[in-house]
Amino acid sequence: MTGEALEVRRLVGKVVLFLVLCWVVVLIAGVAGAAGGASFDPLNVALAVLPGCAFVPAAYFAVRLHTTTDPVQAGRLWPKTLVCGAAGVLLLAGAAYALYAGGQS
Repeated sequence: MTGEALEVRRLVGKVVLFLVLCWVVVLIAGVAGAAGGASFDPLNVALAVLPGCAFVPAAYFAVRLHTTTDPVQAGRLWPKTLVCGAAGVLLLAGAAYALYAGGQS
């Protein structure tokens, strides 16, 4: 594997880590809102935490992808990172839509 291919695979990891950071910011905003007196519905909490089921493994794989220099291991890690990150984005978008649709009714 060339150095450029390894860097492109690490770029996938960087994008996934950025998305994980965005999810953490959403969680912090939710905790701050709940501390400020906003409604604390258990369903909303479950929907906010649900993307973590995909984002936590994605962050783990992304960090391992950045720390490895072995091309074979990088080749195994970057698809896992990409799939878990994409699943996290889908879960986050689905949870956001569910909360939005629930607030409209």
